Amino acid sequence: MMPLCSRVRTKRIVISPTRSSEKMSQQLSYRSIMGLPEYKNFEFDDNWIFYTVCAMIGYSILPIFIFLRIAFLFFTKKKKIQKTGLRMEILHSFLLMQFSNILLVIADFLMFRIPYTTIFTQFCASENPQSLLKFIVFFNFAAAYSSQLFTVLFCALRVAILFSVSQKTSEKIIRIVPFIIVTFGCLAALPHFSTDAFCMQMPEPMIYGSVLIISQFHASNKSMVYFNLVIYLIVTVTIAFLNILMVWRVRKKGSGGTLSTRSATQNAKIEKTLTGTMIILLFPMIASLLISMGEILRSSYFSYILLLRPFFLDARVHIVTCYFYLTHPIFRQIPHSSSLPVFSRATL
Repeated sequence: MMPLCSRVRTKRIVISPTRSSEKMSQQLSYRSIMGLPEYKNFEFDDNWIFYTVCAMIGYSILPIFIFLRIAFLFFTKKKKIQKTGLRMEILHSFLLMQFSNILLVIADFLMFRIPYTTIFTQFCASENPQSLLKFIVFFNFAAAYSSQLFTVLFCALRVAILFSVSQKTSEKIIRIVPFIIVTFGCLAALPHFSTDAFCMQMPEPMIYGSVLIISQFHASNKSMVYFNLVIYLIVTVTIAFLNILMVWRVRKKGSGGTLSTRSATQNAKIEKTLTGTMIILLFPMIASLLISMGEILRSSYFSYILLLRPFFLDARVHIVTCYFYLTHPIFRQIPHSSSLPVFSRATL
Protein backbone atom coordinates (compact mmCIF):
# COMPACT_ATOMS: atom_id res chain seq x y z
CA MET A 1 0.00 0.00 0.00
CA MET A 2 1.35 3.41 -1.01
CA PRO A 3 2.11 5.69 1.98
CA LEU A 4 -0.32 8.52 2.63
CA CYS A 5 2.22 11.23 1.87
CA SER A 6 3.02 9.68 -1.49
CA ARG A 7 -0.64 9.55 -2.42
CA VAL A 8 -1.08 13.18 -1.40
CA ARG A 9 1.90 14.29 -3.50
CA THR A 10 0.65 12.48 -6.60
CA LYS A 11 -2.52 14.57 -6.38
CA ARG A 12 -0.34 17.69 -6.06
CA ILE A 13 -2.07 18.80 -2.89
CA VAL A 14 -0.12 20.56 -0.15
CA ILE A 15 -0.60 18.61 3.06
CA SER A 16 -1.09 21.32 5.65
CA PRO A 17 -4.09 23.29 4.34
CA THR A 18 -6.17 20.47 2.85
CA ARG A 19 -9.25 18.84 4.28
CA SER A 20 -7.59 15.43 4.14
CA SER A 21 -4.69 16.66 6.27
CA GLU A 22 -7.11 18.22 8.75
CA LYS A 23 -8.95 14.91 8.99
CA MET A 24 -5.67 13.06 9.51
CA SER A 25 -4.69 15.59 12.19
CA GLN A 26 -7.95 14.96 14.04
CA GLN A 27 -7.65 11.17 13.79
CA LEU A 28 -4.13 11.19 15.26
CA SER A 29 -4.66 13.98 17.80
CA TYR A 30 -2.85 13.52 21.13
CA ARG A 31 -1.09 10.40 19.81
CA SER A 32 2.60 9.66 19.44
CA ILE A 33 4.01 10.03 15.93
CA MET A 34 7.13 8.00 16.67
CA GLY A 35 7.84 5.52 13.88
CA LEU A 36 4.61 6.16 11.95
CA PRO A 37 5.23 5.94 8.18
CA GLU A 38 3.10 8.97 7.33
CA TYR A 39 5.22 11.10 9.64
CA LYS A 40 8.54 9.50 8.67
CA ASN A 41 7.78 10.58 5.09
CA PHE A 42 6.46 13.98 6.13
CA GLU A 43 7.74 17.01 4.21
CA PHE A 44 7.87 20.46 5.77
CA ASP A 45 6.06 23.26 3.97
CA ASP A 46 5.62 26.92 4.89
CA ASN A 47 2.60 27.51 7.07
CA TRP A 48 1.03 30.19 9.26
CA ILE A 49 2.47 28.73 12.47
CA PHE A 50 5.99 28.91 11.04
CA TYR A 51 5.61 32.61 10.22
CA THR A 52 4.05 33.30 13.64
CA VAL A 53 7.00 31.66 15.41
CA CYS A 54 9.43 33.66 13.27
CA ALA A 55 7.60 36.83 14.34
CA MET A 56 7.92 35.75 17.99
CA ILE A 57 11.67 35.33 17.54
CA GLY A 58 11.82 38.77 15.95
CA TYR A 59 10.03 40.64 18.74
CA SER A 60 12.09 38.80 21.39
CA ILE A 61 15.41 40.23 20.22
CA LEU A 62 15.04 43.78 21.58
CA PRO A 63 13.80 42.78 25.09
CA ILE A 64 16.66 40.30 25.45
CA PHE A 65 19.10 43.00 24.37
CA ILE A 66 17.60 45.29 27.02
CA PHE A 67 17.99 42.54 29.63
CA LEU A 68 21.67 42.21 28.69
CA ARG A 69 22.00 45.99 29.00
CA ILE A 70 20.56 45.89 32.54
CA ALA A 71 22.87 43.00 33.45
CA PHE A 72 25.86 44.91 32.08
CA LEU A 73 25.01 47.93 34.22
CA PHE A 74 24.53 45.69 37.26
CA PHE A 75 28.01 44.21 36.95
CA THR A 76 29.88 47.37 35.87
CA LYS A 77 28.06 50.25 37.60
CA LYS A 78 27.31 48.88 41.06
CA LYS A 79 28.55 51.91 42.98
CA LYS A 80 26.53 54.33 40.87
CA ILE A 81 23.42 52.18 41.21
CA GLN A 82 23.85 52.10 44.98
CA LYS A 83 23.99 55.92 45.03
CA THR A 84 20.53 56.08 43.46
CA GLY A 85 19.00 54.35 46.47
CA LEU A 86 17.96 51.20 44.58
CA ARG A 87 18.88 48.22 46.72
CA MET A 88 21.22 45.89 44.83
CA GLU A 89 19.32 42.87 46.15
CA ILE A 90 16.21 44.05 44.27
CA LEU A 91 18.08 44.45 41.00
CA HIS A 92 19.89 41.15 41.56
CA SER A 93 16.62 39.29 42.15
CA PHE A 94 15.06 41.00 39.12
CA LEU A 95 17.91 39.77 36.90
CA LEU A 96 17.65 36.24 38.28
CA MET A 97 13.91 36.25 37.70
CA GLN A 98 14.18 37.52 34.13
CA PHE A 99 17.11 35.25 33.28
CA SER A 100 15.09 32.21 34.39
CA ASN A 101 12.14 33.54 32.38
CA ILE A 102 14.31 33.89 29.28
CA LEU A 103 15.46 30.29 29.75
CA LEU A 104 11.79 29.32 29.99
CA VAL A 105 11.02 31.12 26.72
CA ILE A 106 13.90 29.27 25.03
CA ALA A 107 12.59 25.98 26.43
CA ASP A 108 9.10 26.89 25.22
CA PHE A 109 10.43 27.38 21.70
CA LEU A 110 12.14 23.98 21.83
CA MET A 111 9.24 22.04 23.36
CA PHE A 112 6.21 23.76 21.85
CA ARG A 113 6.64 26.52 19.29
CA ILE A 114 9.24 25.09 16.91
CA PRO A 115 7.64 21.59 16.90
CA TYR A 116 4.29 23.27 16.14
CA THR A 117 5.76 24.57 12.87
CA THR A 118 6.21 20.93 11.59
CA ILE A 119 9.89 21.60 10.85
CA PHE A 120 10.90 18.98 13.45
CA THR A 121 8.24 16.36 12.64
CA GLN A 122 10.02 14.10 10.15
CA PHE A 123 13.23 14.06 12.20
CA CYS A 124 11.38 13.21 15.40
CA ALA A 125 9.34 10.38 13.83
CA SER A 126 12.27 8.87 11.98
CA GLU A 127 15.22 9.26 14.35
CA ASN A 128 13.51 9.02 17.77
CA PRO A 129 16.24 11.16 19.43
CA GLN A 130 15.51 10.22 23.02
CA SER A 131 18.43 12.05 24.63
CA LEU A 132 17.47 15.30 22.93
CA LEU A 133 13.75 14.93 23.65
CA LYS A 134 14.31 14.08 27.32
CA PHE A 135 16.66 17.02 27.75
CA ILE A 136 14.16 19.44 26.18
CA VAL A 137 11.37 18.26 28.50
CA PHE A 138 13.65 18.37 31.55
CA PHE A 139 14.93 21.83 30.57
CA ASN A 140 11.39 23.15 30.16
CA PHE A 141 10.10 21.96 33.53
CA ALA A 142 13.26 22.93 35.41
CA ALA A 143 13.07 26.44 33.92
CA ALA A 144 9.32 26.62 34.62
CA TYR A 145 9.61 25.72 38.30
CA SER A 146 12.65 27.95 38.82
CA SER A 147 11.07 30.95 37.09
CA GLN A 148 7.96 30.64 39.26
CA LEU A 149 9.99 30.68 42.45
CA PHE A 150 12.35 33.44 41.31
CA THR A 151 9.26 35.57 40.65
CA VAL A 152 8.14 34.97 44.23
CA LEU A 153 11.65 35.83 45.46
CA PHE A 154 11.63 39.16 43.61
CA CYS A 155 8.21 40.14 44.92
CA ALA A 156 8.98 38.95 48.46
CA LEU A 157 12.25 40.89 48.61
CA ARG A 158 10.50 43.97 47.32
CA VAL A 159 7.86 43.76 50.07
CA ALA A 160 10.42 42.83 52.74
CA ILE A 161 12.47 45.94 51.99
CA LEU A 162 9.29 48.05 52.12
CA PHE A 163 8.80 46.68 55.63
CA SER A 164 12.36 47.77 56.54
CA VAL A 165 14.11 44.39 56.53
CA SER A 166 17.81 45.04 57.10
CA GLN A 167 20.22 45.07 54.19
CA LYS A 168 22.27 42.34 55.86
CA THR A 169 19.24 40.04 55.94
CA SER A 170 18.21 40.73 52.35
CA GLU A 171 21.77 40.19 51.09
CA LYS A 172 21.88 36.86 52.90
CA ILE A 173 18.59 35.85 51.28
CA ILE A 174 19.81 36.70 47.77
CA ARG A 175 22.97 34.63 48.34
CA ILE A 176 21.27 31.48 49.66
CA VAL A 177 17.75 31.25 48.22
CA PRO A 178 18.68 31.16 44.47
CA PHE A 179 20.72 28.01 45.02
CA ILE A 180 17.74 26.39 46.77
CA ILE A 181 15.39 27.43 43.93
CA VAL A 182 17.61 26.02 41.17
CA THR A 183 18.12 22.78 43.10
CA PHE A 184 14.37 22.37 43.62
CA GLY A 185 13.63 23.11 39.97
CA CYS A 186 16.10 20.50 38.73
CA LEU A 187 14.96 17.84 41.21
CA ALA A 188 11.28 18.44 40.42
CA ALA A 189 12.00 18.08 36.67
CA LEU A 190 14.26 15.03 37.06
CA PRO A 191 11.46 12.38 36.90
CA HIS A 192 10.95 13.22 33.23
CA PHE A 193 14.19 11.34 32.56
CA SER A 194 12.69 8.16 34.03
CA THR A 195 10.54 7.44 30.95
CA ASP A 196 10.80 7.96 27.20
CA ALA A 197 9.79 11.21 25.57
CA PHE A 198 7.85 11.49 22.33
CA CYS A 199 6.37 13.92 19.82
CA MET A 200 2.57 14.14 19.96
CA GLN A 201 0.26 15.32 17.18
CA MET A 202 -1.85 18.31 18.20
CA PRO A 203 -5.51 18.79 17.19
CA GLU A 204 -7.07 21.74 15.41
CA PRO A 205 -6.39 24.59 15.05
CA MET A 206 -2.91 23.09 14.71
CA ILE A 207 -2.09 21.64 11.31
CA TYR A 208 -1.15 18.13 10.30
CA GLY A 209 2.40 17.57 11.52
CA SER A 210 2.20 20.09 14.37
CA VAL A 211 3.54 18.29 17.41
CA LEU A 212 4.70 19.02 20.90
CA ILE A 213 7.39 17.21 22.84
CA ILE A 214 6.28 15.51 26.02
CA SER A 215 7.52 12.79 28.34
CA GLN A 216 5.64 9.58 28.93
CA PHE A 217 5.90 10.38 32.64
CA HIS A 218 3.90 13.58 32.15
CA ALA A 219 1.44 12.14 29.63
CA SER A 220 0.51 9.09 31.71
CA ASN A 221 0.84 10.53 35.20
CA LYS A 222 -2.13 12.72 36.09
CA SER A 223 -0.62 13.51 39.48
CA MET A 224 2.06 15.44 37.60
CA VAL A 225 -0.62 17.71 36.14
CA TYR A 226 -2.04 18.30 39.62
CA PHE A 227 1.46 18.99 40.95
CA ASN A 228 1.92 21.69 38.31
CA LEU A 229 -1.49 23.15 39.16
CA VAL A 230 -0.59 23.32 42.86
CA ILE A 231 2.69 25.09 42.06
CA TYR A 232 0.94 27.66 39.83
CA LEU A 233 -1.82 28.14 42.40
CA ILE A 234 0.55 28.69 45.33
CA VAL A 235 2.74 31.08 43.33
CA THR A 236 -0.22 33.07 41.98
CA VAL A 237 -1.89 33.42 45.38
CA THR A 238 1.44 34.36 46.99
CA ILE A 239 2.17 37.05 44.40
CA ALA A 240 -1.37 38.41 44.68
CA PHE A 241 -1.00 38.60 48.48
CA LEU A 242 2.41 40.28 48.15
CA ASN A 243 0.90 42.82 45.75
CA ILE A 244 -1.78 43.68 48.29
CA LEU A 245 0.84 44.11 51.03
CA MET A 246 2.97 46.23 48.71
CA VAL A 247 0.14 48.59 47.75
CA TRP A 248 -0.89 48.99 51.38
CA ARG A 249 2.68 49.71 52.50
CA VAL A 250 3.40 52.14 49.66
CA ARG A 251 0.25 54.13 50.44
CA LYS A 252 1.07 54.19 54.13
CA LYS A 253 4.62 55.39 53.51
CA GLY A 254 3.42 57.87 50.91
CA SER A 255 1.44 59.72 53.56
CA GLY A 256 4.58 60.38 55.63
CA GLY A 257 5.88 63.28 53.54
CA THR A 258 9.28 63.52 55.25
CA LEU A 259 11.47 63.71 52.14
CA SER A 260 12.41 66.76 50.08
CA THR A 261 10.39 67.48 46.96
CA ARG A 262 13.12 66.23 44.61
CA SER A 263 13.78 63.06 46.58
CA ALA A 264 10.06 62.43 46.94
CA THR A 265 9.59 62.78 43.18
CA GLN A 266 12.43 60.38 42.40
CA ASN A 267 11.26 57.91 45.02
CA ALA A 268 7.76 58.07 43.56
CA LYS A 269 9.13 57.19 40.12
CA ILE A 270 11.09 54.24 41.50
CA GLU A 271 8.12 53.09 43.56
CA LYS A 272 5.92 53.31 40.47
CA THR A 273 8.35 51.17 38.45
CA LEU A 274 8.68 48.45 41.08
CA THR A 275 4.96 48.47 41.83
CA GLY A 276 4.06 48.29 38.15
CA THR A 277 6.53 45.46 37.62
CA MET A 278 4.92 43.36 40.35
CA ILE A 279 1.42 44.02 39.04
CA ILE A 280 2.37 43.16 35.45
CA LEU A 281 3.87 39.89 36.66
CA LEU A 282 0.57 38.87 38.21
CA PHE A 283 -1.52 38.68 35.03
CA PRO A 284 0.62 36.12 33.13
CA MET A 285 0.73 34.03 36.31
CA ILE A 286 -3.09 33.98 36.40
CA ALA A 287 -3.13 32.97 32.72
CA SER A 288 -0.69 30.10 33.42
CA LEU A 289 -2.90 28.94 36.27
CA LEU A 290 -5.98 28.91 34.02
CA ILE A 291 -4.09 26.98 31.34
CA SER A 292 -3.04 24.38 33.90
CA MET A 293 -6.68 24.07 35.01
CA GLY A 294 -7.75 23.63 31.38
CA GLU A 295 -5.34 20.71 31.04
CA ILE A 296 -6.95 18.97 34.01
CA LEU A 297 -10.50 19.64 32.85
CA ARG A 298 -9.69 18.29 29.36
CA SER A 299 -11.43 21.23 27.74
CA SER A 300 -12.24 20.85 24.05
CA TYR A 301 -10.77 24.31 23.60
CA PHE A 302 -7.46 23.37 25.23
CA SER A 303 -5.52 23.42 21.95
CA TYR A 304 -6.83 26.94 21.30
CA ILE A 305 -5.72 27.96 24.78
CA LEU A 306 -2.26 26.60 24.04
CA LEU A 307 -2.06 28.95 21.06
CA LEU A 308 -2.41 31.92 23.41
CA ARG A 309 -0.01 30.53 26.01
CA PRO A 310 3.22 31.81 24.37
CA PHE A 311 1.93 35.36 24.30
CA PHE A 312 1.26 35.37 28.05
CA LEU A 313 4.70 33.89 28.67
CA ASP A 314 6.33 36.48 26.42
CA ALA A 315 4.43 39.26 28.18
CA ARG A 316 5.80 38.06 31.49
CA VAL A 317 9.34 38.21 30.12
CA HIS A 318 9.52 40.96 27.52
CA ILE A 319 6.98 43.52 28.72
CA VAL A 320 8.31 43.36 32.28
CA THR A 321 11.92 43.83 31.10
CA CYS A 322 11.05 46.76 28.83
CA TYR A 323 8.80 48.39 31.43
CA PHE A 324 11.45 48.11 34.15
CA TYR A 325 14.18 49.53 31.93
CA LEU A 326 12.18 52.34 30.34
CA THR A 327 10.50 53.63 33.51
CA HIS A 328 13.20 53.25 36.17
CA PRO A 329 15.15 56.53 36.54
CA ILE A 330 18.54 54.91 37.17
CA PHE A 331 18.79 53.65 33.59
CA ARG A 332 18.44 57.19 32.29
CA GLN A 333 20.90 58.65 34.78
CA ILE A 334 23.76 56.15 34.81
CA PRO A 335 24.79 56.28 31.14
CA HIS A 336 24.83 60.10 31.07
CA SER A 337 25.91 61.28 34.48
CA SER A 338 28.82 60.56 36.76
CA SER A 339 27.29 62.34 39.74
CA LEU A 340 23.97 61.01 40.91
CA PRO A 341 21.66 62.36 43.57
CA VAL A 342 21.29 60.18 46.62
CA PHE A 343 17.72 59.08 47.39
CA SER A 344 16.23 57.46 50.42
CA ARG A 345 16.86 53.72 50.68
CA ALA A 346 14.10 53.22 53.20
CA THR A 347 11.28 52.90 50.73
CA LEU A 348 12.97 51.06 47.89
